[in-house]
Amino acid sequence: MTFSVDRALEAIARHRPEAVEARGMQAATALIITREQQPRALFIRRAQRDGDRWSGHAALPGGKVSPADADRYATARREAHEETGTTGLATVGALDDIKGWFGSGVVTPVVFTVPQPTPLILDPREVADAGWIPLEVLADRAARTRHPYPRLGPWKAWTVPFGESGEPLIIWGLTYRILRQFLALCR
Repeated sequence: MTFSVDRALEAIARHRPEAVEARGMQAATALIITREQQPRALFIRRAQRDGDRWSGHAALPGGKVSPADADRYATARREAHEETGTTGLATVGALDDIKGWFGSGVVTPVVFTVPQPTPLILDPREVADAGWIPLEVLADRAARTRHPYPRLGPWKAWTVPFGESGEPLIIWGLTYRILRQFLALCR
């Protein structure tokens, strides 16, 4: 599958996201796409923290809504900046809200663009590693895998080389669901 970043972004700009009533935690993620011939998306590997069952997992920059945030778009923008230092984000639109499987929280995925990959300044309390992954990698059947999360898996996933070390990143769970929705709108 070849990605047309312009066609994909037009589809997202036209998309009217489905809102889900939040009972509990409300959060937003930033799906940041480059406007290059071969578009890339920014991913993070979460920092290791005691008591956090998602430590070291793949994610998009994002986090909980703050009372100071004007809306979930502002939350996604703020969290992306705090976690990765990204600036100059152009808002495209939002994907459908996603209810978490393991609680009553709701996440709003917000899509932004940048002309090309930007230098990253990581907050080590939140992010262990970050990098720009070509979207075409997600269309490569060789990257498709199953993630054997204990007691709950296996889950559909992508495994891709990542970051400075090239250590594999397993994209699964909520991040996988967000990307599947994005890719469906890209077609």
